[in-house]
Amino acid sequence: MTKEQILNRLHENFIDSEIEVQDMTGQSNHFNLLIISNDFKSVSLIKRHKIIHSIFKEELTTEIHAFQIKALTLAEWGNKK
Repeated sequence: MTKEQILNRLHENFIDSEIEVQDMTGQSNHFNLLIISNDFKSVSLIKRHKIIHSIFKEELTTEIHAFQIKALTLAEWGNKK
């Protein structure tokens, strides 16, 4: 799965969100994801990761080996800066 395919799928699921995808190895199997979305308000960190993993459930068993995920609300992102 390419970086662009991952980005497109995330944009379909997190509308009006800031999303960055980085291919960590250049082999399209380890990715770094940054998703800044108010869809994560009142959602635990574990639940956020589960939501993202569920979007790629088939690919995570075949094409994608690992995601490094940062899933934040806009307010959380502002606090980190």
